[in-house]
Amino acid sequence: MNNEKIHLAKYLKTYGNYTKSTIKELIEKKKVKVNDSYQPLSYIVKDNDKVYVDDLLLEKVPYVYYLYHKPIGIICTNNINVKGNIISHLNFSNRIFCVGRLDKNTSGLIILTNDGIFANNINNPNKHIEKEYIVTLKEKITNDFIIKIQEPIIIRGKETKPINYILIDDYNLKIIICEGKYHQIRKLVSNAKNKVVVLKRIRIGNILLDDLEEDKIKEININDFNI
Repeated sequence: MNNEKIHLAKYLKTYGNYTKSTIKELIEKKKVKVNDSYQPLSYIVKDNDKVYVDDLLLEKVPYVYYLYHKPIGIICTNNINVKGNIISHLNFSNRIFCVGRLDKNTSGLIILTNDGIFANNINNPNKHIEKEYIVTLKEKITNDFIIKIQEPIIIRGKETKPINYILIDDYNLKIIICEGKYHQIRKLVSNAKNKVVVLKRIRIGNILLDDLEEDKIKEININDFNI
């Protein structure tokens, strides 16, 4: 468990891939036992504890970490009823989930894992894990655009944090963010009176997409991540 304290709620989410609402329901209906007793969600699971759901042992499986070059059209969801879902496409167990989702029309680097603590660290904006994208625009980049795109906007009631950028040419730039709000880059570009034509993520933290071919996957070690 990465030598970190893990509460029962997080244990169920990490090893059972249950949603918050399902976890709450399981506890309320007395379907979860730790060893031979019922415990609250705040209970800290010890290394030698055995957690049962519906009297079945919730086994801890080895943590795995994959890099995936997601093509346009694949949807980052564990709902196998959704057409084009990433789990069915890659023929993975639904215990594997995406870290830092990309929308259907965005391609690039995805991390896939079953390590919930690691995923939370990557997604936590307070960790300042950079995500870098190459953005191709419909209209030529102007000075007004550069000024405007650095202005914060409100997404789902919260203000975006400052971005960094690197100009490539008149229609392309790299945008670096430390959060991943819903359609953030597309909305920043729209607010700056332009439109995204192509959006591709090329880096998460110190992990680069590099020459990983589209729709290809490779397994890596957690020690490769600098978080």
